[in-house]
Amino acid sequence: MAAKDLQRGIFGMKRLDVMESAGADAIHINSLYLLEHMGIKVVSDQGRRLLQEAGADVDEKTKVCKIPSYLVEEMMRKCKRPVRIASRDPKKDFVLDGSHCYTCTDGVGLSTIDLETGERRPSTKKDVGESAKVVDHLPMMHMYNPLVTPLDVPEHAHPVHEFEASMENCSKHYTTGSTYKKEEAIYQLKMAEAIVGGEKELRRRPIISNLTCTTSPLVLGMTTDAAIEFSKRGCPPLLMAMPLVGATAPMTVAGATLLGNAQVIACATVLQLAAPGSPLCYSSEPMAMDVQTGLMEGLFPAANMVRAAHVQMARYYRIPIFIGGWGSCSKVPDVQSGYEKAFSAFIAYLAGADITSGPGLLENWTVLSYEQLIIDHEMFTMMADMLKGVDINDDTMALDVIEAVGHEGHFMGKKHTIDHAREMWQPMVTDGQPYKNWKAAGCKNAADHAREKAKEILKTHEVEPLAQDIRKDLAALVEEAEKNIPAK
Repeated sequence: MAAKDLQRGIFGMKRLDVMESAGADAIHINSLYLLEHMGIKVVSDQGRRLLQEAGADVDEKTKVCKIPSYLVEEMMRKCKRPVRIASRDPKKDFVLDGSHCYTCTDGVGLSTIDLETGERRPSTKKDVGESAKVVDHLPMMHMYNPLVTPLDVPEHAHPVHEFEASMENCSKHYTTGSTYKKEEAIYQLKMAEAIVGGEKELRRRPIISNLTCTTSPLVLGMTTDAAIEFSKRGCPPLLMAMPLVGATAPMTVAGATLLGNAQVIACATVLQLAAPGSPLCYSSEPMAMDVQTGLMEGLFPAANMVRAAHVQMARYYRIPIFIGGWGSCSKVPDVQSGYEKAFSAFIAYLAGADITSGPGLLENWTVLSYEQLIIDHEMFTMMADMLKGVDINDDTMALDVIEAVGHEGHFMGKKHTIDHAREMWQPMVTDGQPYKNWKAAGCKNAADHAREKAKEILKTHEVEPLAQDIRKDLAALVEEAEKNIPAK
């Protein structure tokens, strides 16, 4: 990977299509059919009002809105690429242009595997800050969504506490995955304005985005109100479908893809009515049923195929996609977590996902492991190195160098070798030393190396601090939010 591309992934290879183009057409057409003839339940009063004013058939008793196909298609045309993702540190801004891939952590886990004891415990605000600090250090982690919910703060105000701890410890873009209420959104946006210097500057440089989840089958919940607030401020909502294959969605990949797609484009329609032309991202986090136990898992082949199909649908609509991946139902960093995460993330990237989320979490995105966070970062750097494809030109084919070396020679020490050595992938925790050396060094596995690296980062990494007056403003807004956000 060239030096200029070390901080990002580049799509240099052909994208993976899991459906024929006719299949994507069919998913779109049948999504329109569902929304127009069956309708979607919209819990948000504001959402129903926007739809009704635009011509939808709204039943206030059932809250089901039947949305004309022409309206959905008109609103989808207002969704534009590229989408700018700004950071507290402007040098870490990036753009979702369809040519690059990025990573983001996932959130709302309730447990943390303690870095010192190795035991599980309830997550705290300190964990939010420390995991944010690790993400700030890792070059190929581009966005931060609090990996855990702090259980040592008032429950009704935890989103503002998460934002405060994150901004103090991470200078990258912030995504909130736990903002469900309008009031929570308003306070987080006020805090973001305090950091960047006002509403106008936040619209120019949106340092915060909002992950809003739709509900299967065919419900837009109260999270729509929070998403509307973000859209009105120019901060992109990430519209997530979460079909449970065989439970809240059909048992087939095609059926789950259809249902999730209908929910996403319905939510996009509401948001474009609220703020025409505002940025947003398609998003998906499906799970599949283990038919032997009835449990839902986020990394089984069916769920991974729904992810890839939704990536293809986002490309169909020409909008960015933030896709859940990096899934594992393993309880610790082990072989299982490795192959589950690798498959679930890599198929999403191969399909063309702009952003894939979930590094650092285990047991279906509920448990934070600092070791796993480091290992997942290592895996993404490998994926990004492969996703760039193969550049074929006179220099890379090195015909003249091959001829110069001749038979039975070697390429070490050649200028061409030295020049291109800088582009080679380099490990952070992967151990390539011989057995004898490995044994002498203590027989450490990948998790051992990752644990040491996480401790080193927490001890040595320095985050660009917030100005003291901004920290005071954030603390005051958190205190105000605790008083004014309705208790759950």
